Amino acid sequence: MQAVMDENKELRVVFLRLRSLGDTVLMTPLLAAAKRRPNSRVAVVVEEPFHEVLLENPNIDQLFVLARNRNDVVERLRIVRAVRAFNPHLAIDLHGGTTSSWMTFFSKATRRVGYAAGRNSFLYNVKIPRSSQIWGKQELHTVEHQLAPLKYLGFPVDPIPPVQICLTVDELHEASERLRSIGINEEDFVLVHPAAAFDTKQWPAENFAELSRELSRSVMKLVITAGPGEESILAKIRSLGAGSACFLDPLPLRLFAAVTSLCSLYVGNDTGATHMAAALRKRVVVIFGSSNDRVWYPWQTEHQIVRHDLPCVPCPGYRCLHYEEPLCIRSVSPQAVAQAVRSLYGTNQQITID
Repeated sequence: MQAVMDENKELRVVFLRLRSLGDTVLMTPLLAAAKRRPNSRVAVVVEEPFHEVLLENPNIDQLFVLARNRNDVVERLRIVRAVRAFNPHLAIDLHGGTTSSWMTFFSKATRRVGYAAGRNSFLYNVKIPRSSQIWGKQELHTVEHQLAPLKYLGFPVDPIPPVQICLTVDELHEASERLRSIGINEEDFVLVHPAAAFDTKQWPAENFAELSRELSRSVMKLVITAGPGEESILAKIRSLGAGSACFLDPLPLRLFAAVTSLCSLYVGNDTGATHMAAALRKRVVVIFGSSNDRVWYPWQTEHQIVRHDLPCVPCPGYRCLHYEEPLCIRSVSPQAVAQAVRSLYGTNQQITID
C-alpha cells in the first residue's frame, strides 16, 4: 500500500481490539511495530476495564475506551464519532466480532482491514488471508496472530517487539506500600493468582491451598491475591489453610500489575493476569487446562508450563464436553506445580504429567 510505503507522509492507524485482558496485553507488540514506521499515529479502540493495561503506553497516540453498562447504541456511536475525528487511513479489525467489524466499516478509514474468512468480511475493503498463510506456518502464538495484518500490509514486524505494560512511579510506590502492610518488605516473594474466567481453566482452590502449604515448607514467601469479583476463591483458600502465605485483598487491575512487577516469580492459571506477569518480565509458572499452550504460553519470558495431556485438549473451553468435570485442569497435581516452581530457578523445561 502506498500510504504504508511512503514514510514521508503521516499514516493514521486505528486498531479495534475490544477485549479480552490477555488479548489486549498481547497486542502491545503490534502497537510497537506500527510505530516503527516513521510518521505513524496509532489509536486503539478497546473496552473497559481492559484499556487499563494500555495506559502510559508510549506507542499509543489516542485511546478510545468503550464503556460498559451504558446504552450500547449511544456508546458505540460516541466511539465511532471519536474514531472518525481521528481520521484514520487504516482501520484494522483485530477482534472480528459484530461490534468491531461495524465500527471498522463506519470509521471512514480509506482502508478497512479484516480477515477474509470472518463472518463480517463484507464490511472490509482490504480482506486479508488467514494469519497462518501470512506467516507461512500453521501454529502461531497469539502475539504473531495479532501481528499478521501488519505483516501483510508491509509494516516492519521483525524482530517482534516485546509485550509491555507501562507503570508509573506512583503505582509502584503504592504496590510497595500494600506489600509492606502485610509484612512483605523485599522483592523476593512468589505471587499466586488462583482465579480464572472458565471452569476448564480453573485449578481448584483446594490445590492452590495445598500448593501454598507445600511451598511454605520450602521457606518461600508467598503472596496470594486476585482481582475485583474474585473474592470468593481467596476466602476459600484462606479457609482451607495456606501455610504461611500472606493474602492481599482483590486489587484493581493496574495495582495488581504493579504488585506483580515486584515479585520474583508468578504462579497462576492460563489467564490475562498471567500474560500481564509475562509482560512484566516475571518468571511464570502457568497451569494449563483446556487451552492450547503452544498458542498461549507466556511470551518471551522464563516460564514453566504444567499440564495434563488428554486427547480432547485443546478445546474451546466454555464447558467440558467429555467428562463430568474438566479433568485436563483437575488432574494437575499440587506436587507437579510445586516442582515447577522450584525448578524454574534453574531450567525452562516444560513438564507434562502422564
